[in-house]
Amino acid sequence: MSEQIKTLSGRREFLFLYDIKMGNPNGDPDENRPRVLPDGTYYVTDVRLKRFSRDFLKSRDYEILVDNIEGRTTNLTGRVVHYLAENKKDKLEGKELVKILLDAFIDARLFGSSLAFKAEKIKDEKGKEQTWEPKPVPKTLTGAVQFNMGEVLHQAESVDIIGTSVFASDDTKSQGTFTYYYGLRYALIGFSGVANEHSAELSHLSDEDYELLLKSLWHGIRSAGNTRTKVGQIPRLILSIDYQPGEEFQFGRLHDYVKLLARTEKEEKEWASPGDYQLDLSKLVTRINEQDDRIAVVRYAISKDMELTEPLPNNWEELAIEDLPKDVEAK
Repeated sequence: MSEQIKTLSGRREFLFLYDIKMGNPNGDPDENRPRVLPDGTYYVTDVRLKRFSRDFLKSRDYEILVDNIEGRTTNLTGRVVHYLAENKKDKLEGKELVKILLDAFIDARLFGSSLAFKAEKIKDEKGKEQTWEPKPVPKTLTGAVQFNMGEVLHQAESVDIIGTSVFASDDTKSQGTFTYYYGLRYALIGFSGVANEHSAELSHLSDEDYELLLKSLWHGIRSAGNTRTKVGQIPRLILSIDYQPGEEFQFGRLHDYVKLLARTEKEEKEWASPGDYQLDLSKLVTRINEQDDRIAVVRYAISKDMELTEPLPNNWEELAIEDLPKDVEAK
């Protein structure tokens, strides 16, 4: 009898807000400027947010599929071959290969993968080199977790940040060179997403995996501060709507229900911190209350620096977002 895998017990929908000051939340591929739409709205791709999540989970010793090997770039096949060899597993194929990958890699369970393998040279037990092209079933795995593109929730101002380097550009120069990067003066960024219970059955995503996702978003944004352009990022609000088992409902784009109300006479582009505005979640609260029968619980964590226009409902539960469970503590 095959092992019964306990997957996500019901649909989940989440809202995540974080901010950045004098930094670049997601550079474009041309000049590494903050990404912007024609109407002036700055945005962050879901790929960038997933990278924050993956990097945090990796720092807690979770195996990550979309990753390098010992600091070296590799393709998907190389990553899988390295994992199988490191764990002394045979060349697997079909469904058995996919199961091994899902059991091993939490980002595969969360975000899925195309599983687009290429032929890779490997060595057998006798050290003889041969070519192996994995043949997984299925070849494409849809992730249980899907994000909307993130958006800056107010008008923001792009700035060119210029500094000087200690080192001269060559031996004949006595002064340092100029350094610069592009960023935003201040930006509150909103992401929304859904964890689908049907896709979770295919990707083996569990309730425990979903809880780790929430923590990886919150802590991943904070951990990203080890790079110069991301050092100003701070998580501000995370909210999870846990639907009743069997419910096929979801709102979608929860960040559309968030408004910011000015607390000062500054223009939005001049905002520099949460002290310049209040967070208005009244429309979101109203929409959630309208679907109360479908919802098991609403859970949240919020930065103490965020001022709300009105208190959150008493029946919403606070997430212990700062408490890392023992099984994700670094070894």
